[in-house]
Amino acid sequence: MPRKAAGRAAVELPWLCPNTDSLIALAEAPATVPGLSASDPALAVFLFRFAQSAPEPAPFDFAAGAVHAASLPDTAAAYLAAVPGATLPTESLAQTRVRQVAQRAAQIAGRIAEVTRVAPADAVAAVARLAPLGWYAVSAVDLFDAADPVNDSAFAAHPAEVQMKLWGLDHASITRRLTARWRLPLWISSTLGSLTLPLRVAAHLVSHRDIFAITQLAVIEAERLGTNFGLTHGANREELLNHLHLDETAIRELVLPLPEPRAPRVLSTYPADPHCVPLLPNLLKLAAESRRRNGPALVERLEQHVDQLHGVAADLGDEVGDRLRDAKLEGLAELAAGAGHEINNPLAVISSNAQRLLRTEPDPERGESLRAVMRQTQRIAGILRDLMQFARPARPESREFSVSELFAEVEKHVAPLVLERGQRFELEPVDADVLLQGDPAQVRHALTAVVRNAIEAASTNGWVRVSCSAPEDAAEVVIGVEDSGPGLTPEVAAHAFDPFYSGRSAGRGCGLGLSTAWRLTRQNGGDLRHDTARDGPTRFVLTARRAIAHEILTLRSA
Repeated sequence: MPRKAAGRAAVELPWLCPNTDSLIALAEAPATVPGLSASDPALAVFLFRFAQSAPEPAPFDFAAGAVHAASLPDTAAAYLAAVPGATLPTESLAQTRVRQVAQRAAQIAGRIAEVTRVAPADAVAAVARLAPLGWYAVSAVDLFDAADPVNDSAFAAHPAEVQMKLWGLDHASITRRLTARWRLPLWISSTLGSLTLPLRVAAHLVSHRDIFAITQLAVIEAERLGTNFGLTHGANREELLNHLHLDETAIRELVLPLPEPRAPRVLSTYPADPHCVPLLPNLLKLAAESRRRNGPALVERLEQHVDQLHGVAADLGDEVGDRLRDAKLEGLAELAAGAGHEINNPLAVISSNAQRLLRTEPDPERGESLRAVMRQTQRIAGILRDLMQFARPARPESREFSVSELFAEVEKHVAPLVLERGQRFELEPVDADVLLQGDPAQVRHALTAVVRNAIEAASTNGWVRVSCSAPEDAAEVVIGVEDSGPGLTPEVAAHAFDPFYSGRSAGRGCGLGLSTAWRLTRQNGGDLRHDTARDGPTRFVLTARRAIAHEILTLRSA
């Protein structure tokens, strides 16, 4: 090729042709293609051009299923048939050295990214492998022209000028033109096209400053350890180290342990040049057609997998949320127990001294002040009793009792409040043989607190409904409490069982009712949770242990 023609021809390349193994994998084993792209720069460029990128916040990856798209083998077949050549030589010392520098740069970039954690390691490694893109393109046009600049004595000091003299364009100019014409992703094209600029200048041109800084520093280090191809001529290494908060010791510890990059082992029986495999275009077309035919079925299977994943995620989310809630309330209970004990002692001193002073106080006004002190200490003592009941309730005295008995006791306790508020109280009938195992007083206290909470939340003339679900083979009895109140927002529902939480919606108490109900229910082997369905009434669910010993003994005696 005439002098100064190689660079011009390189920027006119429609593509870089992947090797034969890469194209066969594209047709027959698309899942392996991303891995192969690490050793075949032409395949990497092909994927970044034609495979769909992942949406934000991970635009550096490929979209799910992108390598399985029918368009990829179709596009490869079209380019393979229309463009002769454009392949990267494999039997070339210059190309071997270029690839060694690129592979070492990818290793270093990945390690820097892992240490600094400012950019994805896979992304910086991928862009570092493409740092010699201009060299690849010139090699695909004319192998001998590609080796000429390195052999020039002036290249080390003036790489761009030597490349201009020999190729007509320097490496950076070729790279910028190719990345623009091939429409590579901006984070790749802006990085590759600016590698010869210092960071203070490139920062205004690149789309991701940290990816650029890591890539440029990695290529500098790779060229220092291998062959200098002028890829970063003009960069300021000190500036990059400062930006990434690294020093000479740190960069040496990152670089020196890395293994020597080796050329990939060639295990294929096919020629490396896919133009020498006549049936390869047909294989690519058949693969594309097969994917188009099977596309709807594949989409259906993928959609089903997505549905399953969403279901698992929802179940896990509920389980994790319940565990976090339980851990938080257990921690609050421990705090409440300690605080209650510490407050109770000085409170007793205050109360006893106020009583002693009152007995000998002749002044009526001072006497009334002392009586006010005593009333407030009694109020605090009552709060502390409730707090200690939440924190450390009495040990349950477990026995069998019926749900119908429990419902009757709860109805008797809340009847005056229901009558006062003019509400409708619905208590669904329960079979008399549905038995619970636990402390009846504690379970009744818990359910009464939940029902009272519902009554206070429902407006005047509203309603409250208590129901029971007890399938014969279930080990638990589920008691639901619903009301016509305004409900809980997601933010408030997250704190529904917190003691003294003051952010609850209007009409709901701010004390220890639900907190103590949760504690007593858990102590008796059950659970209490807020379980309101979308657009449904406010609903709390109390689960209790079902008594089965009586039934087992009955069966045995029979």
